[in-house]
Amino acid sequence: MAMIVNSALELIGKTPMLRVNNLATPRGVTLYVKFEKMNPGGSIKDRIAKHMIEYAEKIGALKPGMTVIEASSGNTGIGLAWVCAVKGYHCEIVMPDTMSMERRKTLLMFGTKVILTDGTRGMNGAQDLVDEIVRQSPSKYFTPNQFGNACNIDAYYSATGMEIWDDTNGDVTHFVGGIGTTGTLMGVTRRLKELDPAIETIGVEPYPDDPISGLKNLDVSYIPSIYDPRMIDRMVRVSLKDAEDTARLLALREGLFCGPSSGAILSAALDLARDLDEGTIVAIMPDGGERYLSTELCDDEQCIDCIERYGISCSLAKDVV
Repeated sequence: MAMIVNSALELIGKTPMLRVNNLATPRGVTLYVKFEKMNPGGSIKDRIAKHMIEYAEKIGALKPGMTVIEASSGNTGIGLAWVCAVKGYHCEIVMPDTMSMERRKTLLMFGTKVILTDGTRGMNGAQDLVDEIVRQSPSKYFTPNQFGNACNIDAYYSATGMEIWDDTNGDVTHFVGGIGTTGTLMGVTRRLKELDPAIETIGVEPYPDDPISGLKNLDVSYIPSIYDPRMIDRMVRVSLKDAEDTARLLALREGLFCGPSSGAILSAALDLARDLDEGTIVAIMPDGGERYLSTELCDDEQCIDCIERYGISCSLAKDVV
């Protein structure tokens, strides 16, 4: 179906959901993945970027000539970068120097200034620098503060939750999402539980000493002020190895190339499916794999090892001549 829009901002949302067909799930369980890579900036964070900027404009917190600055590990920063490009604002993103080169170059393409901080301090170090910069020039900068901005929840409450409900015809029984800013989990869960209180939400986090890009462990990380633990029915931890292997399997078996946080969420969703006799699970896939080409996710040897361990039939398998 042809579609013409007047702005890239109109392309945000209404992302497709794919039924998982080639990864093992019990007969009575249906598993869908919601493919957020299809947003213009390539991730789920486009939703909150637009929502936060437009709300700030509405209340007068963001005025013409101001610069948008934010601490981001990548996806929110990229979302803000292209939204600012469309709207004519300057944008500066502060991120740990451990983030992938693909993310930095993507920000560059949108005309965004990238400021790197010590990777050993994680996002806390990036946020501290943003706070200091804004303190020094408060009239120049606007910071959305994704970790404490209610718009982070509202973007998912007003749109994503209803998309999931409508696309499953109200049959969704379980929602699986990652722990990051927690906006997705809070917003989607609030909407879904209003529609059906029996729907369960599963939050996915990495182990404290085994980080996964895009996710955070709340035991050792800053807890976002928007986070309400009462909204989560279950918390599941996934290792980086399982996350990356599952992301590779999603590409090899279902044809979707996603990032490691998607792999972690899908790993948890597959484990959940095996424990159910029946149900409809929706798992969020936050971004695509193109931002991780220089990371271990796409390492040649790791990919071939995954193919061999899971017995995937493809041209890279050793038994293919």
